[in-house]
Amino acid sequence: MTTRTDRTAAVRIAWTATKLTRAGRHPIAIGRLAATVGMDPAEAHRLMDLMGFVIRDGLVVMDRGSRPGPARAGSDRYQVDLFLLAVATGEPVHADSVCPATGARVRVHFTSARVLSVDPPHAVVAASRLPGIDLTLGQDYVEALVCTQFFASKEAAAGWLLENIDGRVLSVPDYLAHTRRMVAALEAWPTI
Repeated sequence: MTTRTDRTAAVRIAWTATKLTRAGRHPIAIGRLAATVGMDPAEAHRLMDLMGFVIRDGLVVMDRGSRPGPARAGSDRYQVDLFLLAVATGEPVHADSVCPATGARVRVHFTSARVLSVDPPHAVVAASRLPGIDLTLGQDYVEALVCTQFFASKEAAAGWLLENIDGRVLSVPDYLAHTRRMVAALEAWPTI
C-alpha cells in the first residue's frame, strides 16, 4: 500500500520524466532524473516503478502506446494522456479515435495552447480521477485526471459516466484548460 504522499510524489516525478524524455523519445538515466528532482536515485526508481514506468539498463523508458484508450487495471491508468504529451513536448497532437458508445469517428487536433479542431464539434473527453493525488496549487486544489477516451458527445458518454462514478466528462477545450492547470500544479512543487 502506498501513501498519499507517495502517490503525489510519483505523479510529479513521472511528469518530470515525461518532459525530460520528450515523451519517451529520448531515454534518460534514472540518476539524472533523481538529481533533477532532488531525490535519492533509489527513491526515484521506487516512485517510477509505482507509476508503471520501466527502468531498463538504468534508463527511464516510457510506454508510448496509443492514447486515449480504455483505462486498464493497475498502473496503466497512470500513463500519460495525449493532452499531457502536448504540454510536455510543445508539439501538436492529432487524436483519431472511435466513440465506444456510437461507433462515430472522433478527431481532435490541439496544441498545448489551444484546440485547433474537434470533429464532431460536441465530442468530449472522458477522464478518470487519480485517487489520492494532491495537486494543491497555492490555495487551490487541482483534481488529478487522466484522459481515458473520447466520446462523440456528452450524451454518448453517459453510460461511461455511470460506470465510472469518479470520472469526469469535459469538452475538449475544458479538458485542455484543466490539463494546463494540472501542469501548473505539478511544476509548482518545490523540488521540480
